Amino acid sequence: MAKDKKFDFAPLPIVSDINDDFEANSSTSENNSAPTKVTFDCDYALLEKMKDYGYWEGLTQKDIILEALTRYFDSAEIRPRPEKIRNKTKVGRKPKSLVS
Repeated sequence: MAKDKKFDFAPLPIVSDINDDFEANSSTSENNSAPTKVTFDCDYALLEKMKDYGYWEGLTQKDIILEALTRYFDSAEIRPRPEKIRNKTKVGRKPKSLVS
């Protein structure tokens, strides 16, 4: 027989609250577009450190990566890409012959 468990659920955040938090955490005020999904390879040992840190600090991997990128770019001098490169449209996947 299953035990009767009572759970208290916290209300979900309102979309405007999420957007306010995102804008407050964003270091670039000139680009207020929606977040972009990113996929990349990462060293296994570094990933494990990030998971351990996130567990003990109560942070998600996304929060850790965004904070690290923000701190890194705050202390770096960044030159913008040339307009020709910035406005270049990327269409489709790379051909298999170019992928190593």
